[in-house]
Amino acid sequence: MVTDNREKKKAETTAPRLHTLSVLSGKGGVGKSNIAAALSFALADFGKRVVLIDADLGLANLDILCGVRNARYNIAHLIEGSRTLNEILVHFKTSERATNLNGAVSLLPGGYGIKEIADLDEYAMERLFGALSELEDMADYLIMDAGAGIHKGALSFAYASEMTLLITTPEPTSIRDAYGVIKSLGAAAWQDSQDAATGLMLVVNMASSSREAQEVAERIRLASMQFLGNAPMYLGYVLKDDVIERSVKNCRIFYRSDPDSNAGICVRNLAGDLLRLCEGTKIEHEEIPPKKKKGMRGFLSRLAQTLFSDKKQGA
Repeated sequence: MVTDNREKKKAETTAPRLHTLSVLSGKGGVGKSNIAAALSFALADFGKRVVLIDADLGLANLDILCGVRNARYNIAHLIEGSRTLNEILVHFKTSERATNLNGAVSLLPGGYGIKEIADLDEYAMERLFGALSELEDMADYLIMDAGAGIHKGALSFAYASEMTLLITTPEPTSIRDAYGVIKSLGAAAWQDSQDAATGLMLVVNMASSSREAQEVAERIRLASMQFLGNAPMYLGYVLKDDVIERSVKNCRIFYRSDPDSNAGICVRNLAGDLLRLCEGTKIEHEEIPPKKKKGMRGFLSRLAQTLFSDKKQGA
């Protein structure tokens, strides 16, 4: 399905608009899902169409975090082919802060307790990929809230995405586990080839100050450079803020509850830097020329290659 000749010709003649972004963490409890959701709404405020996917299929909870109670359908219905993508997507109202009317966020809820994506059979994968390919013309950004840790189901999204955000906190255990993710990704975190992702970027969450965030990022980058020969880019930070805890308890996105809070401003800055990075311009921390984006077809092709690599080797 992914490598169909007709799709290849269409991809060559039509420049893809969709950017793919995975959000990972080395351990749970670092605010990964919070940042994925908040970043989606911040990008929408810049006028972007965003689809947010709960890619942690076994422990999906992004719908609850977004205030969606008792969603009728989820990604499991997409996999089994009983519902279409349009029937499953949950659409949110555009914020009054949006710079134009094009900004929008849609959520593809995960299915709690279903198989990891790496464990799906060929027919289920084909149904899922076929449905997701429709997103090419529906969104500017596809943000995937992947699982925590270094299991294949989570890392596969990093391999396939144009960009990957690795969320960490100043806690020593979180720093160690973040380095573990970088080590597990290996050269794929910064490999410079047409089929590779743009790269891995660090975001320090729950920082007490910008200085602390910078120090945490430098610790990870120095260790990565020393032992792995390269280092991920430091994109930015989100300050520790009481509004986050209050919003989570009320099943609301903190950026929507109080976009002018310290944490909200940080997320908006992250969104702005991501947009500038995708356009190839300099951001505050570093300057990295973006690679050619591949859109949804390129993402699905890389994801399929990663997920089926073990099966091919064992054949």
